[in-house]
Amino acid sequence: MAHKLRNTLEPGDLVLVYNKTLQSQWGLLFKTHWNGPYRVINQMNNGPYELEELDGTKITRKFEASQIKRLYLRGKIGQSSSESENESSEEIGAE
Repeated sequence: MAHKLRNTLEPGDLVLVYNKTLQSQWGLLFKTHWNGPYRVINQMNNGPYELEELDGTKITRKFEASQIKRLYLRGKIGQSSSESENESSEEIGAE
């Protein structure tokens, strides 16, 4: 019987997808092996996940849980680091 490795991902969660083909290519040894971010659409019968691009384009391939990991963002998508710094300094000044 399979055991649960982690909490399941919910629709709307952002994830990265592991690119296994880069493992055996010497010239790309130090290149990042994770692609994304992608958004979870749903999980099919406690099995593979359906994903989409951030612009809403659905990816036809399905991904097993072992091939993806949750992405934790520091700010909002599309927000530059200077914008998030300005917001945090405004919040501090308001206190």
